[in-house]
Amino acid sequence: MNLSTKNSIALIVLILFDLIGIAQNPDIMADKNVESWSIAEFRYYPSKKFRFGIEQQLRFNENISVFDRTFTELNGRYSFWDNFNFGLAYRYMFLNDNSGLVQGIKNHYRWDYYLSYEIKVKKLKIENRIKYQHRKEIRDKSIRCICETRNYWRLKSEIDYKIKNWKYDPYLSAEIFLPTNKRENQLHNRYRLGLGTNIKIYKGQKILLKYLFEREIKSWNPEANSIFQIKYIYAIKKKKKKE
Repeated sequence: MNLSTKNSIALIVLILFDLIGIAQNPDIMADKNVESWSIAEFRYYPSKKFRFGIEQQLRFNENISVFDRTFTELNGRYSFWDNFNFGLAYRYMFLNDNSGLVQGIKNHYRWDYYLSYEIKVKKLKIENRIKYQHRKEIRDKSIRCICETRNYWRLKSEIDYKIKNWKYDPYLSAEIFLPTNKRENQLHNRYRLGLGTNIKIYKGQKILLKYLFEREIKSWNPEANSIFQIKYIYAIKKKKKKE
């Protein structure tokens, strides 16, 4: 195991212990919630370096009792220099705003881009990623108002481990969200921890099961969300022409 791999593992472990310590503090009165995310994605690989996908997602919140949002996402990824990936994504979203004076379904869009680096050591894979995302509410141009905008830098590390003769290979992730737009005062730094597995069900098809814990980093009444995610992926690779 090289020095870079050891440093990545040590960093993830330190982040996890630090964030778990914050999560266990009983004096900050967390606003707890449970969500469900159901996802279906189609992926196409025209070559080893390129991947394109379309995804549909449905989310419920307030202890999985209220519709939260649905969106369609188009995404692409380019792999280069063996271990690097560059990706882009665009989402068109329908969000359920059920608080405040003006409630109802609101339209938003979001785009993001990221750069990631993978380290593979025998049965262990570590991926470090930095992502920038921009989300904005879509309103009629005739309405003069400041539309809701959310911009974040996201720093994520994920560890995957292959277990011999075992279908349910585990993976562990840790992510930090850092808001950049000062106008949205309600945005706080947050972290997200994840534990999951991939289950291959047929050639080119698999199901991802994941539990996420997401929490704001602030001294009083932070949002704390437990998220149960299920994702179905169907992938097709371009067949090589026989010579």
